Amino acid sequence: MSGRARVAFTLLGCLASAPAFGQTLDPLFAGVRWAPRAPGSRPAGMGGAFAAVADGGKAAYFNPAGLAQIPLKELELSSGDPWLSGGVKLGVLRVAAYATRSPREAQSLPASVPGSFEMKFSEYGFGVGVAPIHRLKLGVSAGWSGVEIAGRRTALAPNGQETLLAEVSGEDRQLRLTAGALLTLFSTATRGLPSVRLGLGYQRGFDWRAQMSESGPAGLVRRGIDVRRPSVLTAGLAWYGTDQWSFFAQGDVIRYGEVMGALRRNVGSAARNFDIPDVIEPRVGSEMAVALSCGCGTLKLRGGVQYLSPGTLVYTGADPVLQDTFGLHSWRAVASLGASFFAEYFGKALRFDVDSKDVFQGPAMSFGVVLRF
Repeated sequence: MSGRARVAFTLLGCLASAPAFGQTLDPLFAGVRWAPRAPGSRPAGMGGAFAAVADGGKAAYFNPAGLAQIPLKELELSSGDPWLSGGVKLGVLRVAAYATRSPREAQSLPASVPGSFEMKFSEYGFGVGVAPIHRLKLGVSAGWSGVEIAGRRTALAPNGQETLLAEVSGEDRQLRLTAGALLTLFSTATRGLPSVRLGLGYQRGFDWRAQMSESGPAGLVRRGIDVRRPSVLTAGLAWYGTDQWSFFAQGDVIRYGEVMGALRRNVGSAARNFDIPDVIEPRVGSEMAVALSCGCGTLKLRGGVQYLSPGTLVYTGADPVLQDTFGLHSWRAVASLGASFFAEYFGKALRFDVDSKDVFQGPAMSFGVVLRF
């Protein structure tokens, strides 16, 4: 039996007892990284360490407590994973609406698995921020989060014809909830002296629905599956040392165990040799502000590093084919850079952003503009 056929028959055996809904062990999903994406510009340039900064419309996605920092009105537009948002002051509240989406991206498949797999994400929603006391800001947001999935796995028959082994497709939306807080731990009334701020955020996990067709004795068998997006708990610190320098650190607790929990509930003992543990992903960033000699504005330069976990299912048993398909991948350090031009005119503020999310393997560029008035 060939390696490809062995993969197919082994996985079909694992799935034979699975009910109608559940995470799947098909090789199409072997390379999917289940962590949520980070949209737009600026946060990308500081390594994603944005939870304790959260000073604009993107706070609705990362930490909605930051919406309370919007002074009056704000419009924000950025590329990369495109982002559009608008915020406004309503009494003691700050309210923002946003929309974002990712380009359709091909997911990596093991070399031994012929086929293709693509995913596309989108979301639109709103958030509310409030400052009940001077040092504390709180916020919540709700987003209608969507995914589009299209994938197929094939094999070549002895006569040279291509045979469809599995196919997955889906387009679904679910409600994503985020809560956050910003707490100023230390500050002074004197301009230029250090201040320290703590940012906390929680993104609740949920399941998208999709349809899976797999080869069986009677042909393709179609069933429903859930695609799990795990919960994320974030904690970050922002240290504003002077008017010129600021430093950021953040840790994201990604509850990959929720993916594994769904797998165990739905395929039972077939999941005993698979694992995807919870992880903490660290991020650090820094930003430097330099006033331009022309007096026309300020230039901000930033950079960051994030340490990304594989975020994929891992097979821990003795089968060499499944070891190759669901292999253990390494963590990856990702460096980012960015810059902004910021200016204030007649009581209005304008900022232009340019960022590279992945300097060495990207550059994954994004551009943005923010108007406050």
